[in-house]
Amino acid sequence: MINLPVLAERLNEYGILNKSFMDMTKTEILLMVSAVFSNPDDSVPPEGWSQPSIIDGTLIIGFDSHPKYHWWTNDGQSISETLIELNAPWEVAKKYLCSRLMTEEAYINKLIPF
Repeated sequence: MINLPVLAERLNEYGILNKSFMDMTKTEILLMVSAVFSNPDDSVPPEGWSQPSIIDGTLIIGFDSHPKYHWWTNDGQSISETLIELNAPWEVAKKYLCSRLMTEEAYINKLIPF
């Protein structure tokens, strides 16, 4: 699914293509992870993208889900956007959201905009 030449270009651009993982800085490791999981040339798997879901109060986002759900990449939407898209109840959402940044009232208003 990943276009390896494009990935190699990105890693080369970051200066980490031929660098040992053990020699990478934290920033370089984060760049590598971002390059791998935000590859713009991802293709749809034959069985289709897995959908994010909430199972037993836990948000599940598979690596085989659409790249837009990959919050850990530069191209992915935020966890709050995914929770809102899934209409997650506040009891689930508050486990993933910092209450200083989003209150229950603000979350509900995003679910049901007035």
